[in-house]
Amino acid sequence: MANMRIAMKMIDPGVVMYLVIIEKMIERYAGVMKVRPSEKFFSMVHEVVMNHVIDKEEPPEQIRTAVLNVADDMMAGRDVTLRAGDYIALMDYAREIGVMK
Repeated sequence: MANMRIAMKMIDPGVVMYLVIIEKMIERYAGVMKVRPSEKFFSMVHEVVMNHVIDKEEPPEQIRTAVLNVADDMMAGRDVTLRAGDYIALMDYAREIGVMK
């Protein structure tokens, strides 16, 4: 049996799909995206992250991923970057505990 080669079109490595927001998601989270985080919000995030990093406390389940991502950035010496899903989770949690209205 002879070897056979199949030409495959290569995917453009310069194009990366990071986030695709569907219409239902936009409607559901439109209010979250319009609210500017307050100083209380950033203090809450800082407190939860520091409690995790220094005191080894487990973050609340609903913001665990966000806290771990912020802690990873911080511990690696990188600028902290909030991903869209992390921001939404943190804002929802802040509203739940009364930090944001």
